[in-house]
This record gives sequence, C-alpha cells and structure tokens, in this order.
Amino acid sequence: MSSFDPASFQVMTIDGYEVVDATFLAHYTLRGNATEDVAFTEVVDFGAALGDRVPDERLLRLLALTCSPSYYKAAAPPRIAIAFPTHDFEREYLRELIAGGLGEFAYRNALPDALNPAITGPDDGAAAPTADGWDAGAQPLVPVGGGKDSVVSIEALKRQGFRPTLFSVNEFAPIDRCIEISGLDSVRVRRRIDRRLIEANANGAHNGHVPVTAINSVIGLIVADANGLGPVVLSNERSSNVGNVTWQGRDVNHQWSKSISYETLLRDTLTGYGLNPDRYFSLLRPLSESQIADRFRTSPQYFRDFISCNRPFAIDEGRRGATWCGHCPKCLFVYGLMAPRLGRTEVEAIFGHDLYGDVNNRPGFEDIVGLGVHKPFECVGEYYEAAESLLSVLDDDEWAGVPLVEEFRSRRAELEKVATAEAVDGGTAVDYVPARYAAALAEA
Repeated sequence: MSSFDPASFQVMTIDGYEVVDATFLAHYTLRGNATEDVAFTEVVDFGAALGDRVPDERLLRLLALTCSPSYYKAAAPPRIAIAFPTHDFEREYLRELIAGGLGEFAYRNALPDALNPAITGPDDGAAAPTADGWDAGAQPLVPVGGGKDSVVSIEALKRQGFRPTLFSVNEFAPIDRCIEISGLDSVRVRRRIDRRLIEANANGAHNGHVPVTAINSVIGLIVADANGLGPVVLSNERSSNVGNVTWQGRDVNHQWSKSISYETLLRDTLTGYGLNPDRYFSLLRPLSESQIADRFRTSPQYFRDFISCNRPFAIDEGRRGATWCGHCPKCLFVYGLMAPRLGRTEVEAIFGHDLYGDVNNRPGFEDIVGLGVHKPFECVGEYYEAAESLLSVLDDDEWAGVPLVEEFRSRRAELEKVATAEAVDGGTAVDYVPARYAAALAEA
C-alpha cells in the first residue's frame, strides 16, 4: 500500500456481513472522491464455538457495527454510511460506541470531530420481537483475559455451584494457563483484523485505542446464544467507570468499553432487539480494584500464571513477551496493589524482580498513585486505592531500604491526602448483577 492520506476520504461504508462455514466476515470501505477506495474485511472464526448452529441475525448485525470503529479510525471521515437497514437504536448504539470508545484515540490524535460522524443508512421498519426464549437459568459464559479479575469471577461462581463455560478470543498462553487451572470447559474464537489496516497504519493512517471489550462482548453474546448458554458474565470492576482526563467537555476513559456506560448501552440495545438485557452484565461491577485484589489473594493456585501486562497479548506475535514487562502502568498498578496483600517475596516471584527497586519506575508509580500527570491510559484503578496500598508498604518493615519505597516515604503526607479522598463518582453505585449471581459475589 502506498501512502495513506486520511483527509482524502469522505465516508466509510459498512457494506455488509455474512457467515461462511462458521466464520463471520464484515466488510468496510473507506471512500473518497479523488482517491482509490480502501476495502477491509474483519474476520471472526467461531469454529467449534458455533459449529453448524445458525447465529442470531440481530447479534451478527450488532457485531458488524461494533467492529467498525477499528476501520473508521484509519481516516475518521465525516460520515459513516450503513448499507443495510438498521433501526434508530442501532445507529444510536454506533454513535455512542464511537463517542465513548474512541475518546482516547481522538484525544491522542487531536481529532475531536472524529467522535461525532454523521451516521446514515436505510431504516429497518420491521418491529422487534416482543418475546425472548432465552433461559436465564442456563450456565453462564465467562470471558477470560488471563488477569486477576476473571479469576475472581470464576472462583466466586464455582463456590456458588455454577459451572461456567470459559470463553476467550484468540490464543494467548496466560489465558490458556488460567483456563487449565480452573478445571472448566472452554471455547475459543479467533478474530483477525484485516492486514490492510496494519499496512494503512504504517503508511499514514490514524491509529489508536479502540473499544476491544465491546467487540469481545458481542462475540461472547453470539457464542452464548448459539450454544444455549445463560448470560455472558464479564469481570469489569467499578473503577473502570472512572475516566482519565477531561477534554473538549468530554470524559476520556481508556476503559470506556468496560464501564457501566457501555454495559448500559449494550443492555439497552439488546432490549431494542427484543432480547433480555440480563444476557449481559459484569459480576464485579460493585467492587473496586482493591476489593478484587483482596479476593484474588485467596486463589494462590493462579499466582504464578496470571498476567495483566499487555505485552504477552500483542497482536504481532513477534512483539509478545513471555511474562510481565515490569514497566507499563498495568504492571506497576497490579504490583502496587498486590505488594501489601501477598508480601515482598511473593510479588517479586510473580513479577521476576522488585518493581519498587527500579528508580526508572518512579514516574509511572507517581501517575498510578495520583502524584503525577493524570491517570494512565491503561486498565488501572483509582488513585486512592493505589495510594492506600503504597502506604501499607511504607509501614511494612520488609520493604525498608527499597529505593522507591524510601523516596515515597518522604511524600507520605501527599499519599495520605490521596488515600483519604473520596472515590470518584462515575456511576459507581449502578450495577446489573441478578440476585442469584450477586449471592455468588457475596460469598466470594
């Protein structure tokens, strides 16, 4: 592909979708008046997770819409044209998905107009079904990401007598290890981004964060529905409701597709389709990151196998690492959270070395505990809980003499101010956990 000029494209069309031999294909095209069109195809290979079962057409249409921001962002043209009929609520879903899910992308690329493209297309005049034959009592589908959060959900559900089917998108060693430790059945789906998008990125296309959790959520809904399973049970905590920065009057949240805002949007969209919204919810929504860490400490069988660092999950296999990188915000946040809960010996064994012993991590830890620039654009919790954990380390003699611990000891007053501040209200009191699942959480 030659040079890619985002400004030369006036519209992205969402051309259509199909399922061929259990493989979902969604087609998109960036179009301009004086430039060659660039077409993309998103591929989701459901394989044995779908088999010869026919997926719900409504959910397939929703998946085509949900995958579209990955390709739209390459040029962020002023209009998106949907070639097939959709309802008003579906177009509204796409508007909100772009406005929230591409917030970080627009902020980093200084493209505020990318968050409000005109969305056009023929209207679907058919009425939505009024009844949903879904069995809410069937066993749930639980997405696994290889980190502590899904482990807490899995073990909480098992203790309550549930036997969930575990679900993953693509093959990653940390996910597979956690699934094996759980002893539960699992299904895997393979998703492939069009390589032409990777080429476009290398040749001048806009690039940045997209709402991946939204895509995986809709894939999970299709898998659960096709297999006669109960709800898709996410492991998104209340801390993900809190954004990173305010920009152009908007709350920019790296974790938007994990937040209560997206959870509500997707549930409302299911309702628009005539489907039960309880097909989708997050079990851990009532909990903070600190509370999840408290529960995770009771599952030592996962300690040497879970990973929250993004490096092992890179799309390009050549860029994947085998374990924690020890420098990214996720590594620093989880290390800080687990340090007082597991002790110095255990966290050093998990991460491979003492992250508080590396002075190069100072700016990263400052951002994590609220003494830096802003909350990092990563899946990390709130300032107060990171500051609480660091204060606990300062009071523990086994950490005496560690370089960054000693540096932060001189800033105790600043940390105490952060730790005692009220949690940010990002709709943290809202959750959709049904009673029988809330009981599992209560006994975790």
